[in-house]
Amino acid sequence: MKTIFVGPQGIRAGWRFAIFVILLFGFSKLSFWILTVAFHYQEHDGWFPTDFLLDGALSFGAALLAAWIMSKVERRAFLEYGLPLRAMFRRHFWQGILWGFGASLVMIILLRLFGAASFNGVALHGQALVTSALLWAAAFLLLGFAEEFAYRGYSQATLLGGMGFWPAAVLLSAIFGAVHYFFKPMENWMDGLSVGLFGLFWCFTLWRTGTLWFAIGFHAMSDYADMVLFAQPNTGNNGQSLTGHLLNVSYHGPDWLTGGPRGTEASAFEFVILAVLFIAFARAYPKHAATPGAGD
Repeated sequence: MKTIFVGPQGIRAGWRFAIFVILLFGFSKLSFWILTVAFHYQEHDGWFPTDFLLDGALSFGAALLAAWIMSKVERRAFLEYGLPLRAMFRRHFWQGILWGFGASLVMIILLRLFGAASFNGVALHGQALVTSALLWAAAFLLLGFAEEFAYRGYSQATLLGGMGFWPAAVLLSAIFGAVHYFFKPMENWMDGLSVGLFGLFWCFTLWRTGTLWFAIGFHAMSDYADMVLFAQPNTGNNGQSLTGHLLNVSYHGPDWLTGGPRGTEASAFEFVILAVLFIAFARAYPKHAATPGAGD
């Protein structure tokens, strides 16, 4: 029975991943319980930047704490999980920001060319515009940190040692897409598939750059551009644009084109853009970098 749980390098990768998930879930639930019970915090109806900031901070904090505990169990350096301090907010992060914005911009241009998006001016002005832009930027940055570290930080570095990089990447990306598909209302297969493929693309950026910084920048900016700048709807917000978006953009046409209430993650154009992203990134970053956890 011992060989089921323990291998030559200690607890097997699959069990370590399972323990991490349990710790992550437990710490997240505990932190939200403390926030609501001890501090009487109540979330707004719909998506607001303050709620997102708290959610992102608590989720990222829970992931960091769970990974730190596992690093002590595994006797590994915490920085092996994809966030080396030497690369913090350096070149790869800002390149990810540019690529994420570019992907969102290409999508809105395609929809405009096909008559599926119309611009109707600026939604906010003055201080309200600046405040909303900055709060949402911080909120989506924290979301990028939380999701990338949970799905492609500790998890990828750990499963890599048990099954190899790409099998682990496919598994975690499938889980990433499935979580969106099964736990958000009004989802469809196109949305779940595109989210999973984005997860695989971010794994590819980890493979080629050796860190999560490009993926974090891309993830944060693409969500920000989609939902804050271009006012796309999201099923997590009842199929509506979020509060405090910056531009008034209306979307019209069939759901397969615009994504409908799911936003452009469920647009057929998203698969074209994803194919271009894979090809362009492979050309821009032709060499495999040392991947976190590869020494297992």
